[in-house]
This record gives sequence, C-alpha cells and structure tokens, in this order.
Amino acid sequence: MRVVALIASIGAAALLAACGGADRPEFVEAYGLRVETARLGSTLRLFNWADYMDPELLREFESTYGVRVVVDYYDTNEAMIAKLETGGAGQYDVIVASDYAVETLLNAGMLEPLDHENIPNLVNLEPRFRDLPFDPDNRHSVAYQWGTSGLGIRTDRIDAEDDEVLDSWRLVFDPEAQPGPIAMMSDGREVIAAALFYLGYSANTTDPAELRAAEELLIAQRPRVLTYSPFATGRDLLASGDVVVAHNFSGDILMARDEVEAIRFVIPREGAIIWTDNLAVPAGARAKYAAEVFINFLLDAEVGGRLSNFTRYASPNAAAKAFIDEELLNDSAVYPDEETAGRLELLRDLGPDRALYEDIWTRVRSGN
Repeated sequence: MRVVALIASIGAAALLAACGGADRPEFVEAYGLRVETARLGSTLRLFNWADYMDPELLREFESTYGVRVVVDYYDTNEAMIAKLETGGAGQYDVIVASDYAVETLLNAGMLEPLDHENIPNLVNLEPRFRDLPFDPDNRHSVAYQWGTSGLGIRTDRIDAEDDEVLDSWRLVFDPEAQPGPIAMMSDGREVIAAALFYLGYSANTTDPAELRAAEELLIAQRPRVLTYSPFATGRDLLASGDVVVAHNFSGDILMARDEVEAIRFVIPREGAIIWTDNLAVPAGARAKYAAEVFINFLLDAEVGGRLSNFTRYASPNAAAKAFIDEELLNDSAVYPDEETAGRLELLRDLGPDRALYEDIWTRVRSGN
C-alpha cells in the first residue's frame, strides 16, 4: 500500500497556511461555501482507490484552504473495510466507498452523519443519485463517480467479427469461445457476480444452488485465468497485450483505450454490475469539518467535470456535464443507453450471507 502526501508548491506564505499557520485568512469563500478556516485543521486524510483523483484538484484544494491532503490507497472494498475495522477510529477523514461497502459500514455504525449545511453543492447531484437505497437522504454519503463492470477486449488480437460472442460473458467462461489469455478482477463479489450473470442469476442471490453453480463455473475457469488482478494491473495487462480480455471497470478500460485504440469495452448482454462510488466520513474522523468542505469542493460543477475527465468515469454531478469532454459524454461505454441500463444491477450488502461469497471466493482462489 502506498502513502502519498501531495503538497502544493505555492510559496512560503501558503505553505505556512497549509500547516494551519497564522497567515491563513479567517474565512475563505469559494465553491459556493463560506469556510471558517480555524475549524479546518492542518491535514485531511483521504482513503481512495489508486488513479481515482486528479492530483491537480488536490493541489487546488490545498492552496485554496491551506490544508495538506494525505492520500492512502486500497484495491478492494473489502481491504478498505478491513483497514477501518482493524485500525481504529481517526485513521481517515474521507473515504471513497462503493455502494454495498457504504451499506456495510453503515450497518456497523462506522460512518459519521454529514452536515449538509457544509455541503451546499449537494444540489448539483442528478436526482437519481440522491437518496440512494443504501443511504436514504444522503445522510452519510454522497455519490462521487459511477460506472459499470464489464470486459475490455483487444480487438486487434482476436476475431472481432462475431458480436454474439464479444458481447457475452461467454468470452471468459466458455473455453471454446475464450480467445486467449484473460485476466479477472481480484474482487470476489465482482467475479462471482460475473458468473451469476452468465448463468442467468442475480448478482445478489443467496440461493445455495445458484451459488454452487457459480462456484463450479469459476473453479472450471480458474486454470484458464492468467491472473486475478487489481483493476490497475488488469488495465495495464490489456494495454500491453499480455491478456486479450480483461474483466474490469469501465473507466480503467477507457484509460487503456487511450493508449491502444483497438481496445473495446463491452457490457455483456447477460447483465453486469452498475456501481456508485461514494464519499463518506468514517466514524471518529479527526477533521470532519474539513472533510465536508472537501466533499463540497468535489461537488462543484467545474471541479466535477475535471474529475471525470481525469478518471474517465461517469459523473453523478448534473452541473458538471457542461465541463466534461464531449467525447466522454457521448460514449455509450461510459453513459449506457436505457436498454443497456435495464440489464445492470447494484451490489447490495448481504449481511451475514456475505460469508457465503467469501467462502466461495476463498475456494476459487485456492483452487479447492
């Protein structure tokens, strides 16, 4: 795990302010909010996925408010939850957590309620991203980015003529259709969901027979998988040509496509995961006020547009669309059409039944 401290180089006076020095003004009015700087503290600790925040935005926040941003990274929601559970309160001030992870943390009492007075830019969210089912009234979380999970394909390395094969999970689960080396994600819920979709089941099923069928499919697939990789690794393997198909998040495949034009992202016709990543404040955060100011900053229209242009993911921020690259807005891999959206499913927290998935994933990874 990497720890990166990003500090803006903006002159000696600003550096004093970034440490909470006396040169910092009493109030800062920016991004639709009047901020009392004495309440900010000197440091904001962010826990996020890698490659999921434009460093220029962090420097802008630092120079505006005189707060140093320290970033720590994780590669799965489960790793993030485990770190919060074992590390105690006060490790982080802001986390980025996927939908079902927010639900898990809420059920465990591990999130602070948000003071909406400090987040006036909440009004910029599209209505469909407010009041999400895992967090009614956005009491504890705010949508950050959204996207889908599917398949990245090197169309220059395989026979790209047959869309009936290319637009299906069959590409990774049917040995006769598999065109070459493949990478699957290292996220157990995502991988099991892919198998469930291929078999015609819900990604949130707890039916023993359906889960058993998914496990058998994954164990049969395992010898044909080059690696179960974090999203960034899978993206790089696809770009380098070490794999010809990668199960991954939409934005990461689009980043790889920026390097290799022949890469295509598909949402399999059997169904796929739609997800929202969300900003939240973990229980015991030392800089809750600064965290809410940071969330408001990210919900600014121009900031939100720049964020999506960097991550290549869809924005839940309606006001940000005026600042998002037109090519990104018009890309159906980023903003699926209505028909495709009807095949997408959110992962939900399964409570005690999470153990069913964890056990399956352990057996799949071990080959037993």
